[in-house]
Amino acid sequence: MHIIPVIDLYQGQVVHAVRGQREHYQPVRSLLCTGSDPCAIVQAMLNLYPFTTLYIADLDAIQSNKENKDVIDELQQEFPHLAFWLDSGKFRKEDFPDFHHSSTTYVIGSETGVTADMFDKLSAIISEPVLSLDFKAGIFSGEANILQHPEIWPQNIIVMNLARVGSSEGPDMDLLEKIKPLSTGKNIYMAGGIRNIDDLRKLDTSGVAGVLVATALHDGSITGADISSLE
Repeated sequence: MHIIPVIDLYQGQVVHAVRGQREHYQPVRSLLCTGSDPCAIVQAMLNLYPFTTLYIADLDAIQSNKENKDVIDELQQEFPHLAFWLDSGKFRKEDFPDFHHSSTTYVIGSETGVTADMFDKLSAIISEPVLSLDFKAGIFSGEANILQHPEIWPQNIIVMNLARVGSSEGPDMDLLEKIKPLSTGKNIYMAGGIRNIDDLRKLDTSGVAGVLVATALHDGSITGADISSLE
């Protein structure tokens, strides 16, 4: 199972994401290192375990503020061996550059309002995008036709319960079971509420391709040894 650590960037710092309430996010407090500097946080994560992929949520860009491009460029230069999954709230064809860093995979969140037709067109110009199916309080955040047309979904899909992000409620297994029949042959990545090795094992047994995790790494609930035990 592919474990992907997550950092949420806001005004150049890594912040602690809690339940999708972005206006209340504060600089992260991590047992892995002091401070909230992005490079220091990522290095501390890599000291914990040799992750191969990093998920970045650029909260400024998602909220239509100035994006954290300089920080992301620095991370790509500092950690050239990492693959980056980047969610910057973009979903229109004109938002994407003609050329992009070869290590970057774009994440398109359903909460942006992207439609099935728009996503289908994006897939023609963006190499292997990731679609995040975003839910909050059991309600789909996005255009209904994205759910109604799984035939346009890419190979990699995130099932995101925003209400569980940064919580200790565990992954939303009911939501996973609802999405699985629609996503035959796709890779599902679960996000939101993952607490410990037991949750990782449960998800591994359920057949997901991977998980996104942040809080449980920072508070020590998931260790490098835990992740190694799944190999």
